[in-house]
Amino acid sequence: MATTAAKPEVFSRKASGLSRVMSPWSAFMYNFLTMGVIFPWTFVWAPAAFPGVSVWMACLAAILLELPIALAYVWMATAMPRSGGDYVFQSRVLGGAIGFPVVMSGFVIWILQWVALAGWLLATLGMAPLFMGLGVYYESQSLIDAAVWCQSAQGHVIISIVGAALMAILLVTGFKNYVRLQYLMFAATGILVVILVVQFLRTTPAEFAIAMNHFSNVVDGRENYYAWLIKDVSGAGIDLLPAITIGAILLATPIVWTSLQWATYSVQQGGEIKGARVFKNQAFIIVGSMIAVGVVLAIIAWAEERAVGTEFFNAVSHSYYYLVSASGDGIGSVLPFPGMFAIVISPNPIIVILVSVSFILASLQITCNCYIGMTRIMVGMSLDRTLPAWFSKVNPRFRSPMNAHIIYFLLGCVAIYGYNYWTQWYTMTLGVTFACGYVFTISCLAAALLPYRAKALYEASPGAKYTLGGFPLVTVFGVIGFIFGLAALIAFLTNANYGLKGTTPYIVVGGIFIACLVGYWIGRAINKGKGIDVNYAFLEVPPE
Repeated sequence: MATTAAKPEVFSRKASGLSRVMSPWSAFMYNFLTMGVIFPWTFVWAPAAFPGVSVWMACLAAILLELPIALAYVWMATAMPRSGGDYVFQSRVLGGAIGFPVVMSGFVIWILQWVALAGWLLATLGMAPLFMGLGVYYESQSLIDAAVWCQSAQGHVIISIVGAALMAILLVTGFKNYVRLQYLMFAATGILVVILVVQFLRTTPAEFAIAMNHFSNVVDGRENYYAWLIKDVSGAGIDLLPAITIGAILLATPIVWTSLQWATYSVQQGGEIKGARVFKNQAFIIVGSMIAVGVVLAIIAWAEERAVGTEFFNAVSHSYYYLVSASGDGIGSVLPFPGMFAIVISPNPIIVILVSVSFILASLQITCNCYIGMTRIMVGMSLDRTLPAWFSKVNPRFRSPMNAHIIYFLLGCVAIYGYNYWTQWYTMTLGVTFACGYVFTISCLAAALLPYRAKALYEASPGAKYTLGGFPLVTVFGVIGFIFGLAALIAFLTNANYGLKGTTPYIVVGGIFIACLVGYWIGRAINKGKGIDVNYAFLEVPPE
């Protein structure tokens, strides 16, 4: 009599324990907020990094850079709608020896830096403008002093840890609680975008100069600040009215990509999105949110430069981002961010509170998405046994991965301290840009190879019917996305203006990857000693 070999049980349990509580519309909002449409780095980084750039044009160009990547993710998300996202995609197509170290290093470890950055955003773009704007309006030195404290290292650390703790508690009590709060976060972001655009469109550079001079005088005691800063930067040899060039626009496009690349981030909680296997849902969630953010970024960039004047727009970028200053005094306490400029234009309490509260909520959302995405990846790894089963334990009452949240909060506190108190740590900030970028790029490679290395998964997916002359479209977009992503990574590696300066960041990024690779092989050997071959897990998607 013929016998059938028993299939080895390699998953740590038969169900993830998570629930589908996020609608496609909620997932769209999640990606929209994750891309940080109201955060300032594109506007304060690009003009100084690549003189001659038109920032709003670079925002539109970045849509084209991200588009094939986003489309490739649509196929992967519908083929494998499971929590763990990029880890599941890469490990099922390329194998665990690639998927685990790439995603563990590029995401799980490096996104701890984003926990610290989110706290910095909360303190610098939310709390500080709130106190500073009200302090100027009410002529209160105590409120202005509170704003300056919020921008100090101690202020950053305390505000960051409090915000991180509150969001960890929120998420531990259930993902559905975040989904409810997200509607308020999205509404606040929409209100803020409207305020920014309206404030900028109703203001001329001459009017802005008067407002900025008054604001800076109250805060820092500086006279005629607007003209002084332009002279201070131009006096250091900087051309503040360079001719716009295609080359500068293309070089600045990867900077905008550091925002738009997060259009795919919802795939990390694919097992908690309703209708995640429906192709049009994922196209709306991923591609739709990316295009929306790219367009909004372009509008804000165009409107801001129009309002403050091109010379000042470029001057604050050089002074703040690269510390260019003929006098040595530099930018001062009024930081050159769109939200701050909106308050400068009209520092009445209503505008100040609306702008500041919107930034506070947006910053807390960034903290949330750090927790949400990374704990779900840890759950996926733990189900495969590439991480200990303890990480995937889900609280039966709240349906949330409590253990993963606790460990990520504690590690996030370490990152917060290091980021704010250790100068060398701060200089490695942009390592996160490169590291996260290689995760997206490798996932595009996995998408290109999906029909060939995971044929059964591909043929069972809703995207299998989309071909071009009989050739899988997922492979077309995967190859193009991989090439585009690789080009951006090479740019980050070879041009110091993207922020990776000196050898230390390269050593740290490479060292973390190697450590994760070694960790994978150690874990694999331990499991093998227990009679478990984790390779069997990579032959199918994790349990729901």
